[in-house]
Amino acid sequence: MRNAGAIFMTAAVLIASFMGFPIQGCKSEGAANREWGAAHNLGPDINSAAKDEHATFTPDGKTMIFASTREGGFGAYDLYISRFENGGWSTAELLPPPINTGKDEFDPFITPNGGKLFFSSNRDNSGSYWDCDIYICLRNGDQWEEPMLYDPVFVTPDKPDWGVTIPESFSTFIFSSGRGLDKAHSVQIFRSTRLGDKWSEPAPLPYPVNAGKWEATPYITPDGKTLFLNSVRGEPDKKDVDIWRFRFKGGKWTDPRRMEGPFLSDHHDYDPCLSPDGRKFYFTSDREGGLGGPDIYVAEKIRKKSSTPRLS
Repeated sequence: MRNAGAIFMTAAVLIASFMGFPIQGCKSEGAANREWGAAHNLGPDINSAAKDEHATFTPDGKTMIFASTREGGFGAYDLYISRFENGGWSTAELLPPPINTGKDEFDPFITPNGGKLFFSSNRDNSGSYWDCDIYICLRNGDQWEEPMLYDPVFVTPDKPDWGVTIPESFSTFIFSSGRGLDKAHSVQIFRSTRLGDKWSEPAPLPYPVNAGKWEATPYITPDGKTLFLNSVRGEPDKKDVDIWRFRFKGGKWTDPRRMEGPFLSDHHDYDPCLSPDGRKFYFTSDREGGLGGPDIYVAEKIRKKSSTPRLS
């Protein structure tokens, strides 16, 4: 870990402002398009010719943090920040140490109350992208404390642990991990439950959430009732990942649906995240027409189903 010192004050200034659906494959693409508008690339203020991935937002929806491998960072993956100003996202800024290091920082997640920032990093490990752990930054007034390794129950030696998502109740900890898997470079979705002041031993979510393929980068809505993730499930010999949605009913995850319409391409579509008001759906894709590598896209909801907005 680098010395915070004066440079962390720069981080504090940058981050202080930080606080300030879907259908199955047999359905028609037109139905999805009646629910959501076209997907739009967030453009060069956010995206680059490198990898730009995994957006997350403060509760007011006005600050975004995401990961990128663009030139000018400290390591391979670094975290960047942008603010919604004058009708658009400001040019992304690199978050300085101690949040970013000379290794990888990626898969950020801001908790629904805005008080915690989770992310994954290999800063204390071998440096392999496949040997990373979960870190947390706690809010302290208008500043953020130095990142620290989160609960040891989520640490797996020589295996990846990443893609944290937590509902508003903070009762369930969902993430993707390579623990317990014999296949190298493979991950599935795990869940831990809050038991008093401790987390239970993580266990893989049963089918249909995990389908024995590649399941990663989950996102759970603040109410804990809808779960999104990316998966390679589907056609035999499928190589690209798609975004899937599940609903929590009767004490279990059910009703799997592949997100189609603006969310589906013949390339990788992943890293789902709803805006705090549920009206915008952000995701990552390396579809044609981007700026180079994977870019962050957004689709806006265009149909109201009731006076109370719903997520699907």
